[in-house]
Amino acid sequence: MKSFCVIGLGKFGSSVVKSLINSGHEVVAIDTDAKKIDDHKDIATHVMIADATDERILKNIEIDKFDGVVVAIGRNVQASILTTMIVIESGAKNVVAKATTDVQIKVLTKIGAGKIIEPEKDAGNRVADALTHPDIAEYLDLSDDYSFAKIAVKNKKFKGLTLYQANLTQDYQVNVAFIKKTDGTASIGKHDTVIDLDDVLYVVGNKQDIEKFSEII
Repeated sequence: MKSFCVIGLGKFGSSVVKSLINSGHEVVAIDTDAKKIDDHKDIATHVMIADATDERILKNIEIDKFDGVVVAIGRNVQASILTTMIVIESGAKNVVAKATTDVQIKVLTKIGAGKIIEPEKDAGNRVADALTHPDIAEYLDLSDDYSFAKIAVKNKKFKGLTLYQANLTQDYQVNVAFIKKTDGTASIGKHDTVIDLDDVLYVVGNKQDIEKFSEII
């Protein structure tokens, strides 16, 4: 179980909260609107009516201790940017910020937001995936149970092994469809393909198996 903080409880923020809770994680939800807080008191693990642009609030809840933070503030672009900046400066990791304009995207990128979400393009459950499994670069659901994902190799244990030696299908129940090398070349995953650090594996498998594998590879 991981813990997350969601700041802003509009449609998008609410969707992220519900997706994270449904995935079995703890969520602290923050908003300035008392009604929205009341609507989420039986959904989120903890709720708080507060102005997240107040640095003292974020320090009091130890924002840097969460596994991820979502700044889902909607129309108030200034509050969104300021909150994201304070969250990052407070030491939070895995920061995801919502953006609605190109200018906002540019500013959020410059101040260091780890991932920027455009609600019209990214559903709340996909944000939940990005938060709970940041090692997975990209998800594509093939069905209710199976997914296709991009995962970078970070574990030295796999360096120099062929796909056959790594025995990924047997040990981790995932299949490598493609592998992209650090020099930019890509090839179909074959038994004799050698794995190196920072290679990107394109894997297919059960979503839960992929998530477990991402924590190991």
